[in-house]
Amino acid sequence: MPVPAPLVDLAPGARVVIRMPGGEGLAAVLRHCFDRELVAVPLGPRTADAELAALVRSVRASAIVDGPGAEFRGTGHLPAEDDPTGLAFIMFTSGSTGPQKGVMLSRAAVLGNATKTARLHGIGPDRPHGTCLPLHHCNALVMSLLGTHRTGAPLVLRERFDPAGYFAALRTAGARTASIVPALLPELLDAAPEWPEGLDYLITAAAPLTSELASRFHRAYGPRLRQGYGLTEAVNFSFTMPALDGRDYAEQYLDRFPPVGLPLDGTEFRLDSGEVQIRTADLMDGYWEDPGTTAAAMTPDGWLRTGDLGELRDGLLMLKGRTRERIDRGGEKYYPLDLERRWRAAGLSGRFAAVGVTEPDLGQEIALIVTDQPVDRVRTVCEHGEPRPAVVQFGGLLATATGKPQRTAMGRRLASRRQSATRYENLLRYAARTARSVLRETHQPPGNAVELARALAACPQGHADSGEPVFAAFDFLRAHWTERDDSGELTGLKARWLDRVRECWPLTDHTTLAAELADSATEIPFGHRTVLDNGRLTVFPHGTARTTGEGTPWALDLLWTFLGGAAHGGHPDRWTELRDARAAGRAAGFALLRAGRHDLGGVLWARAEQP
Repeated sequence: MPVPAPLVDLAPGARVVIRMPGGEGLAAVLRHCFDRELVAVPLGPRTADAELAALVRSVRASAIVDGPGAEFRGTGHLPAEDDPTGLAFIMFTSGSTGPQKGVMLSRAAVLGNATKTARLHGIGPDRPHGTCLPLHHCNALVMSLLGTHRTGAPLVLRERFDPAGYFAALRTAGARTASIVPALLPELLDAAPEWPEGLDYLITAAAPLTSELASRFHRAYGPRLRQGYGLTEAVNFSFTMPALDGRDYAEQYLDRFPPVGLPLDGTEFRLDSGEVQIRTADLMDGYWEDPGTTAAAMTPDGWLRTGDLGELRDGLLMLKGRTRERIDRGGEKYYPLDLERRWRAAGLSGRFAAVGVTEPDLGQEIALIVTDQPVDRVRTVCEHGEPRPAVVQFGGLLATATGKPQRTAMGRRLASRRQSATRYENLLRYAARTARSVLRETHQPPGNAVELARALAACPQGHADSGEPVFAAFDFLRAHWTERDDSGELTGLKARWLDRVRECWPLTDHTTLAAELADSATEIPFGHRTVLDNGRLTVFPHGTARTTGEGTPWALDLLWTFLGGAAHGGHPDRWTELRDARAAGRAAGFALLRAGRHDLGGVLWARAEQP
């Protein structure tokens, strides 16, 4: 496809916003802009009209190239003398870790990185390179498009990822290297097309590669994968794994979590309080008209704060997660990637994510977001893993187009709460004293109330401090334990006490958590399944029959049963509920309420999957 003729008339430095589908047409426009020293602002083909218009205004673009036909629209804006000079691209980030930012990349920085990566992988006239990644992302734009353009190497460009078609095109062109991202590897491995003759390896980046995925790839294709790491702010690649084979490959990729490798020539790095910081000539010029954010991203002596946490293993950089995504649970620091490695070692497979969730007392709690994992496998991790997640959700895993989990966005939709262990133990002691008192009565009520009382009475004895409003309800139980209700008056009293108990701690924590999870002002009473959002969402704040592995009863169980609350089914088996919800095609989850070693139930929810 020829480029629009009016592009030729634009002065160097003019900014051109491009919204086109991938393919040779987009590649031609981007190459032309680079060669004519225009500043390209590539956007995703699905960018909304309102967002497109806002970005055109923001960068004061001189032109727009839009749609499959590369329609040219001039804006009448001309570059000003005080505009940034020497720019090649303004790359707007995906916004996965915050608001979109326009990363300004100079021609010198882009050429430097493209040249280094081309040299590293041997890209040249006799070594074609392929990509199936979108050209409006930095990876494909710098290494694949410009790396081949500047070295005269043929580029195998696939607009959409089709495993068989991609490998067939690589085979036909005689490609020696090609790009992919971890999010596409499962689809490739499921299809398992024959490996193209002459292809040395695939280069993967943009999101962490798990050892499970690396092992699947190795079983299918051998040690033909090289991981790299970089940011748009550092012009794509800053680290790449060396070419490994045999035992070295297995040790780094299969036996342990795969590292991202060694720095490129001319790239310095350091770990500052665990954060990876980079200094190189291939750095951005800053964020478009955002000096505050630019200053926050750069140290005074020229180091880029990547926001990624890392450590060295055998001299290779290994990532641990984002600084913003580090979970601080009451002063204990947890890294999402570390948690995911533990859960994977405990038996989880497929796609899942560790996410930080706000918790008022601890600051944060740990959530596990899973996709299609068997419920029983998730149960094993939750009940025997350490640390145990306080929130579990089946469905709703959010990721960027390149497979990076959007942890902040997922955590924002969830909630967690803990209760005071000391306060709850005090409540348990008072409940146990009450149970021992009523069991001394000669006439005992029928049903399972006696069994509940015996279980509570077996709890450790001790003094219970006064002061909890719910204690008055236990006093009512003690006074009316054996009373007959011939007139029905006692039933009315019990109903009023039941309402009063719902308004007391600890049940108010269940209902508050339920409201937070449902994002609803509708009252969600304890022990009731509440249907919201025109039937799309069901929320159930509930208790639990036993609170510890030793079988300690829930402190309110006897009281709740005596007052008539047990009729509402306050003790669901959360795993059965989750299995049923998943079988019905609903996203589902639970948030625990804990008090020290006690599991006090929590909130179950199930919602219709988005179409």
